[in-house]
Parts: sequence; C-alpha cells; structure tokens
Amino acid sequence: MKLHSAVGGRLGITGDEIEKLIALDPKDFEYREWLALKYAQDWTALGGDEPAGSHMDDFRKMYSPRERAYILKLMRMMRFANYFNNTFRGRAWRRDLGQPGACSLDDGGQPRTPAGNG
Repeated sequence: MKLHSAVGGRLGITGDEIEKLIALDPKDFEYREWLALKYAQDWTALGGDEPAGSHMDDFRKMYSPRERAYILKLMRMMRFANYFNNTFRGRAWRRDLGQPGACSLDDGGQPRTPAGNG
C-alpha cells in the first residue's frame, strides 16, 4: 500500500484521510459517501462481483442508476490502471528491482542495458 499512499499524498490526500479510507468507519464520512466507498471496497474484495448486504439497499436508494453506473465505471477504470501498472511497471522479470521475489533471468553472459531491463 506504500505506493498507493504515496500517490494519494502527491494528489493532496493527507495521511489521516488515507487512514480513514483504510478503516472505512461510517462515523468518519457522510453516510452517502460511506455507501459509495463501502460499495467500492466490497466490489474490489469480491473481485468485481456485485456486493450484497443491508447497505446495498441504501446504496441503490441514495444513488440513481446513472450515478451507480458512473461509480462502477470509475472502479473498472481504476482496476484496469492497477492491472496495467502491475503488468508493465511491476514486472517480476525486471533486473533492476534488486529485491526478493524478482525473477532472475539468465542473460547468457550478454551485457545489460543501462536501465537493467534488457
């Protein structure tokens, strides 16, 4: 979560706000906002499946079909951006990672590029 917190900080989200988003305590948000955040959290935890629960009735009542579609669209775009970055920026085969979990490549004795990626 360090990367996400760092990006949030660069976008003006304070550390306290990030902690509140992680905890997602209803008393820290207006109820309508909490419903959208809870929906997003549950949707993510379920791998993109529609959440269930008593709060979902309120979510459907307090957000129009158009607003719910927009929220879902935003979440799908965020998931795509996350998958894209995980695939192309967090490649397990990068030589410059220098950390456990990075796959080593046998470069057959070939010189490495300055970036260490080729």
